Amino acid sequence: MKTSPSVLVLMSAILKFAVTALTAAPATGPLRVSKENPRYSADGSGKAIYLTGSYTWTNLQEGDDSKPPFDFDTYLDFLVRHNHNFIRLWSWQSTGAWIFPSISPPPWMRTGPGNATDGKPKFDLGKFNPAYFDRLRSRVLAARNRGMCVLR
Repeated sequence: MKTSPSVLVLMSAILKFAVTALTAAPATGPLRVSKENPRYSADGSGKAIYLTGSYTWTNLQEGDDSKPPFDFDTYLDFLVRHNHNFIRLWSWQSTGAWIFPSISPPPWMRTGPGNATDGKPKFDLGKFNPAYFDRLRSRVLAARNRGMCVLR
């Protein structure tokens, strides 16, 4: 399967934002394979880290405009309460998915010309959506501040 250039650019931009957010405070990473036990990861100091977590598909983008927004802080509270230290932020690059009637915020601006199949303006793959990247950064920072490792 061939990856389109616009998806590669998006993935590069996401990685840049995630790395910037994670390096905003002193860190002991990146995680590496533990020298003592290759079944574990280790932080920069060599301390073994066991990654465990729970996820939901809408922890980065909303999947249904008819429902209340996802409560990310309550989600992080749940993870901390259950001694989790890892989350995956799911990102969708479509107008909707088999289970979600709409996805927001999208990574690209919707400026048209013309409308997409959902009736909203078509995406301009040359213009990133600041709301998407602001949310990505704020959620990575919030998770980091609670001791979470984030994969996107």
